[in-house]
Amino acid sequence: MKKFIGLIHSLILIFETPFSSGFLSSSWTPDAATCPPEIKQYVQSQTDTILDIRLNIGLEKDSPVLAIGGFQFQLSNKPILNKENEDEKNFTSELHIPLPGTNGPRPRLSSGAYHLNFLQDGTYVNMNGLQNVEFSEGCWEMIWRDRAAAGLIVCGLKLNQDARRNDMVLEKGNIYITFPVWSKEGLQKRQFCKLESQAKYKEFEMARDDELQKMAKSSNILIKALHYRNAVAATENMDNTGLHNMVDVPSGNDVIEIGAGLQLVQTGTVWCKSGPFRSYHQKLLGSAAVENSK
Repeated sequence: MKKFIGLIHSLILIFETPFSSGFLSSSWTPDAATCPPEIKQYVQSQTDTILDIRLNIGLEKDSPVLAIGGFQFQLSNKPILNKENEDEKNFTSELHIPLPGTNGPRPRLSSGAYHLNFLQDGTYVNMNGLQNVEFSEGCWEMIWRDRAAAGLIVCGLKLNQDARRNDMVLEKGNIYITFPVWSKEGLQKRQFCKLESQAKYKEFEMARDDELQKMAKSSNILIKALHYRNAVAATENMDNTGLHNMVDVPSGNDVIEIGAGLQLVQTGTVWCKSGPFRSYHQKLLGSAAVENSK
């Protein structure tokens, strides 16, 4: 659950500070920010990238989960032809659902919409046996704020009918799957900074524990106070390492390379929304995992 909460927090950082994962924040309002020039290269390097996806619908750790496996789609570098129209209500284009970047209040942060090809339906098991999950009108985009350490791949899909297992239901309609992406160089730099911070944090943590042990052993109240002060100082130093700001920096085992110099985090989020993207009515549904890529 901690990992999942981190995913929500990390998406906010794409618009404010360097981040790492998958949901739209209340700061999703228009400004003059743009996407980095490298975003075109990242998109064009998706020469029909194939991803095997598993969806886990449900949020609570001990609650039932609707697990949809076997879902496979292809990220195409073929753009979807859009008529320029900022009003989502009058959305007109090739057949695909609206996307939060391309059709939202910050289109300058988006690569634009690209085709997403469905290669294999997802499946799940309920009381009636094996059930297929069919999606249509697929599309994807990359959202990235210039000078931010990471961006997002957002896949938009239309679920054609409800998927139901016991009391857990994934309702038909527009569904979004979001994965964080990093540049290979940017991720390496952040991972190095995280390792340095972890080493410093451990050093200060050991110093704190040492001072607390000395405080416990001493019978002199003045000496106790001295060791307590040193323990507090060590705790402040632990916080000043900034390690808590790097919890969403993935390790090398958490990412896969898709395209030239682009790293995709294998854990993302599944969500839906009601109304236009400007209204912020988003609902987190569960998590998504990349089980394989080609």
